[in-house]
Amino acid sequence: MRSLIGIGLVLAASLQATAQESVRVITDRAKNTSEVLSGTIQSESPGGLVIKGRDGKNATISPLDIVMVQYKHESLAPLDFQLIYDRQNMARNATAPKDQADRLKQAEIAATKVLDQAGRPQVVRYARFKLAEIRTEIARMDGKEASVLPLWKQTALEVKGGWEELPALKALAEAQESQGSPEVLATYESMSKIQGLPADLAQRVAYLLAARLLQTGKTAEASAKLKGLPANPDTAVLQACANLGTGGKGVSELRLAMANATDPQLIAFACNQLGEALLADKKPEDAFWEFVR
Repeated sequence: MRSLIGIGLVLAASLQATAQESVRVITDRAKNTSEVLSGTIQSESPGGLVIKGRDGKNATISPLDIVMVQYKHESLAPLDFQLIYDRQNMARNATAPKDQADRLKQAEIAATKVLDQAGRPQVVRYARFKLAEIRTEIARMDGKEASVLPLWKQTALEVKGGWEELPALKALAEAQESQGSPEVLATYESMSKIQGLPADLAQRVAYLLAARLLQTGKTAEASAKLKGLPANPDTAVLQACANLGTGGKGVSELRLAMANATDPQLIAFACNQLGEALLADKKPEDAFWEFVR
């Protein structure tokens, strides 16, 4: 019996030593699909994560596309990381509130175990980020929305320097928007200063910042930010929003820009901006149709 136990321990240790790392990545956000990339993590930064696959090629993963990471760890098994993802996913798919609450509690326990044994800074950041995700879902289930903002404010500081920095700041901005916090503009500024983001993501962050500046009446600052972005229909729609103060010409320019824009969120933002401008111009009926568009 002792020899069998010894063999089992040796096999477990061997599997732990040879286990590869992996990253679950979003493949289609609209369809909620993802895939797993296995290999060896080469580096992590606020700009994303680099993993060398089994084919020897490096893949750079955008920080907002990362769903789960399994790290090779001396005291944690791949299952410890997998359990966090599995229980979170089960909670999101649960239809009964009790089932959802039970799965979130299990996810919290799993993430706490990883944090307690993490050791390495990368794993500490990951566990803290996952705990913030899970506790946000628990808070919202319990009707404690007010606790979400301070949770992400602290987490954003704790994960600074890792790939989790941008997702944490994004979650913080969403909580600030929801609660009407004036600090949201500073959060978007922090997001825009992150170095090494993929070009399309950096542009998206710049759009968010420009839109927030426009909402707070800082038109000149928004225009200055937009001048540094590629000239395309989506940049043009925000620039047209900034030009709304020019009277009738501004309105016609924005309508033309909206017709050519491709980003649904930017178009929705432009509709609201146009509605506000039409209200100010004492055209409530026209404004109504822009608000409900």
